[in-house]
Amino acid sequence: MTLAARNNFIRIATLMVLILSVVCIAAFIIMLVRGTIPSIPDQARPLGILATIPFMPHSPVAALAAISFLPLLSLTGLIYIMFAFEKTQTTEITFFAAGVFTLALEAFRIVIPFNELWMNTGFILAAVSRISLFCRLFIVLCLLSSILFTTGETTQQIGPAIFLTAFFSFSLVNAVPFNTSNLTTTWVVPPGYSGMLYLFLGILGLLAAISYRVQGRIRNAPEYSRAAWGILLLLTGYALLIVCDSWILFGVGVFAIIQGAWRYLRQIHRYYLWQ
Repeated sequence: MTLAARNNFIRIATLMVLILSVVCIAAFIIMLVRGTIPSIPDQARPLGILATIPFMPHSPVAALAAISFLPLLSLTGLIYIMFAFEKTQTTEITFFAAGVFTLALEAFRIVIPFNELWMNTGFILAAVSRISLFCRLFIVLCLLSSILFTTGETTQQIGPAIFLTAFFSFSLVNAVPFNTSNLTTTWVVPPGYSGMLYLFLGILGLLAAISYRVQGRIRNAPEYSRAAWGILLLLTGYALLIVCDSWILFGVGVFAIIQGAWRYLRQIHRYYLWQ
């Protein structure tokens, strides 16, 4: 993928995310004004243990705020990348930008409460849930791929690599069963074998961070080692926001994902600034 092609991709992605952000936030505001935000029983919380913690009460508004925040974060990240890395040919940022763009697709979850689609609409519930699972898998794979494809010989293979990553994520997501009668308080249906699946995602995320640490030692580049901590913070914040149904989870998740993304982008920018 050439530098010009990457920049065009980021511009198009930014425009698409802008539209998605406006629609998502508008839906959120409409529900707030109308007072039509539905509440799912506490028993349906993705982390059931939270229902027993007094200072983490279930808040459907917090869940919707987390959904609306993700496309805004995606938009901000793409705009920063578009200007800060406009003239920098970097494999890491190309994969990172693809993951940041996909982050905005979590906004599709707001369709369910806005249109009350949990009533006899199993197909739509499953479709939205598969989109969310695709986002989570693709983002983690992009972070891992960003460090695996850092040699000059693979620069022209970034486009096909991103396509194969998306194809693998799409294929896996469509092979996972969903029981549409188990809607959670985060407006998504949990996938079958969810424990094993999210453990797999956690291992991939940890491998991505370790790979950056290893690359930092090999290249004698402390920026890579510090970027590894950014990845861990980013993924921790993302994990909290996708299970967010209380204001404490929202606050901690927003702080972690912003700090992680900023730390990662700043360190990668600093590394290439001197190349």
